[in-house]
Amino acid sequence: MTRLVEDYQGGAGVARLAEAYGIHRSTVCAHLNRRGVVRRVPGLGAEEAAEAARLHEQGLSLRAIARTMGVCRKAVRRALVDASAIST
Repeated sequence: MTRLVEDYQGGAGVARLAEAYGIHRSTVCAHLNRRGVVRRVPGLGAEEAAEAARLHEQGLSLRAIARTMGVCRKAVRRALVDASAIST
């Protein structure tokens, strides 16, 4: 699982890793925890938030954006609210 840790540290999210390795997200987290990897706060960075806003302007739903970006729908909503792309 060294490669999984390297992929995570390279920026891949837990959901993407779970899909890529064919394991559950909680298993990904367990591997990271056993290796002492400091977990990132879930959400979108500035560039990802801008991409989410662009996709939203194109008419994609929050769920579709979340699936595309490998994050939860709440993270997309939070980023769009912060960017004033949608109202609370």
